[in-house]
Amino acid sequence: MKKVVFAGLLALVTAGCAGRVIETTVPFDPNEVSFIDQRGAADIEGQAFFRQQGGGVVTCAGEQVTLIPAGKYATERMTQIYGSVSGGRISVFQGASQENLPPQYISMVRSSMCDAEGDFSFANVANGDYYVTTKVLWTVGNSYIPEGGALARRVSIRNGQDARVLLN
Repeated sequence: MKKVVFAGLLALVTAGCAGRVIETTVPFDPNEVSFIDQRGAADIEGQAFFRQQGGGVVTCAGEQVTLIPAGKYATERMTQIYGSVSGGRISVFQGASQENLPPQYISMVRSSMCDAEGDFSFANVANGDYYVTTKVLWTVGNSYIPEGGALARRVSIRNGQDARVLLN
């Protein structure tokens, strides 16, 4: 019986992680977001965490953080995923599929990692609008079902000024 329950839970988790397919009306234009490849004067640093119902805090420790240039394609995609042009948070079961993403969209990003405290940074960021995304996941007790989810926040870099981003 335990194997059947576990297999059912695993299927549910796997289906949730695959996510819904996002359909965009705007095509990806690499020229619009070419600023991602330029060396800038700004640094983006931040922290990502979820607060659990009991009050505990779980960070994005060890997770990848992505800096995505906020062109029209990314803005439409993020708005559909997170429900707001500014970004937001979704649960582990609300993820979006990576299916049908343009290869150039995937390659025109920068990545960093969250440290043990949930801190991250990007150096030499050019002026422009970006989305900072990551995930915060954990399990409780003997459960195999992950909790947490994904976070995104839109940030603007102007005049080479540094930015601090809090994802929660």
